[in-house]
Parts: sequence; C-alpha cells; structure tokens
Amino acid sequence: MSLNRVIGDGKRIPWHLPEDFKWFKQLTLGNVVVMGRKTFESLGKPLPQRTNVVLTRHPARLRREFPELFAGFTLGTRARSLRRPKQLHLPKVPGSKGTELRLQRSLLKLDPAEFARDVFICGGAQIYEQSLPMCSDLFLTLVKREVHGDAFFPPFEHLFDVAEEVRDTPEFRILHYVRRGSTRISARKASGTGRLNNR
Repeated sequence: MSLNRVIGDGKRIPWHLPEDFKWFKQLTLGNVVVMGRKTFESLGKPLPQRTNVVLTRHPARLRREFPELFAGFTLGTRARSLRRPKQLHLPKVPGSKGTELRLQRSLLKLDPAEFARDVFICGGAQIYEQSLPMCSDLFLTLVKREVHGDAFFPPFEHLFDVAEEVRDTPEFRILHYVRRGSTRISARKASGTGRLNNR
C-alpha cells in the first residue's frame, strides 16, 4: 500500500516496482494464491506455477472474459449449483506448467487444511478486509509515496505486530507482521532464523 493506504486505481496498481514483483513471485511460487474476480481480471491470466483460487459468485463472467482458459469446460450445471464450495477446478491451465485455477464462491468456504502449501491472499480490498482476521502473517509492501486511487488497504494495525523488516529500498519497504499475541514473535527473535512458515 502507499502512505495514504491506496492499493489500486481502477483495474491497475498505481506504481511499477519490478523488484517488489520479483519478491512477491519468489514468496508465492509453488503455493496457493487467493484473489477476487476483479483482481484476477486485472492480471489477465492465472499466476504461473501456483494454484490460483478466484473468489466469484459469477463464474460465467470469467468464462466470457477468458474463453481460452475455459475452452472445453461447460459451466452449465456447475455454474447454477452455487451452493457447492468449489465451482470449477482446472488442475492444469493450458500452456502453463504447474498452474492450477479454481473458482470458488466464498472465502468462508476456503479450507486452508485442504492445501499442503501456504495460502496467500492477494487482493482486492474486500478480500483483504474479509481475510485479515483469519491470517497468521501479513507481508506488506509499503510504497514510500502518496498516490491517487480508489481501492484502499483496510486497517490491520490492531491485529498484527511487526516481526521484521524484510527489505528497505529508496522506493518501498517490505514488512513482515505476525498476529498480535502470537508466541511466534518471541520465538522468531530468539531463534534468529529466516522466514517464518506461513501456516
């Protein structure tokens, strides 16, 4: 987020920080990334070599937007049966090795125990607001400027404490927070080890 808490402007991120993108890729590669439909549409494709979980009540909209992804899949009865937690699972995204795509109706139906890997929440603002109370860790890139935007990162300071500064550059800082009251803060400081497991 920026200094004035902006995370988006329309369907775009209002800054370009390649070093931060590389760090995000390194952190999430091989894991699960969860995002809302608008965030997925702004990306334009699933993030490669990750399990992409897209939260949407309207899977048919994504099929119209990305026909090449859903070629050969009929949403028909699955799209109408929205009470099911999983609406559609593409275990292999065409042309992208190690990439999965799942459409799911609700964040509340997401069971982290279903995955053997870490689960990362990747936006947008509503998804962050819903998920922060359930998260164990928060990795926050703080962009060192104020920008114009229409999407803002929700308040989190009452839920988390800073565990470490991961990186500090002239343009941004990356801070690792852990849930307030967690014994992992003192364990992290005592052990002096690197990154904490996200589970």
